[in-house]
Amino acid sequence: MSRRPFLSRALLVPALAALASAAMYTGACGHSHDHEHGDTSSDPSLDDVIFEGGATDEALAELLAMDPKDEPSQGTVFDTPEDGASLPGDAAPELTFHVGGAARRTAPRAVPALRLAVGAAPGARELAASSSGASIVAELGALLGPARAAWAHGAPINGRAYFLVFATAERELLLRVFTTKLSYTPDAAAWDKLRAAGAPIKVDVISAVFENNRIAQGGGPFKGEPVTFSIQP
Repeated sequence: MSRRPFLSRALLVPALAALASAAMYTGACGHSHDHEHGDTSSDPSLDDVIFEGGATDEALAELLAMDPKDEPSQGTVFDTPEDGASLPGDAAPELTFHVGGAARRTAPRAVPALRLAVGAAPGARELAASSSGASIVAELGALLGPARAAWAHGAPINGRAYFLVFATAERELLLRVFTTKLSYTPDAAAWDKLRAAGAPIKVDVISAVFENNRIAQGGGPFKGEPVTFSIQP
């Protein structure tokens, strides 16, 4: 059997994938957002939330739909500030925290690698050449499946993410942040909002382990240990 049809097929797969991906990306551009610092959500109820570190509103909606578990080994503990601390108001501090005693979980890759037959052993080439066009459809399906559709709202989260809620006795939702980082430093606008509270501020953290924006089995969400601080005038 001639090698020419097989080679043409092998070259056609990545070409079609590139064209289809470009078309999907172009169509999604009108609705896309990267969730950089200060971005808002496509869900109006989450418009006040600050997204950092590639966190997505889809993952946050998943987290908020479930009741958090009280498991100290999986919950977060603040490193800074200390509970009851009085912080100077001239500069925003970096808030840092860690997961108490929990090992970091690694989520599986969302999209399988494209298997090209170029360079395979002669026997493998002949077997691949005899396969039907359905193999091309399968490869494109793997490339352009649900994980690619998630581009409309940023790349899906794979790993742990943290939802910080700042509150006072008067305002339960003073400031909300969703991040994949183990730290948060308020920008000027967020720091002004915290300073203007004029009362002790409590910070709660709920975390979860995600696989493609979905909470993994046994991945939470988990309650963290809150901390309370005040800001000097």
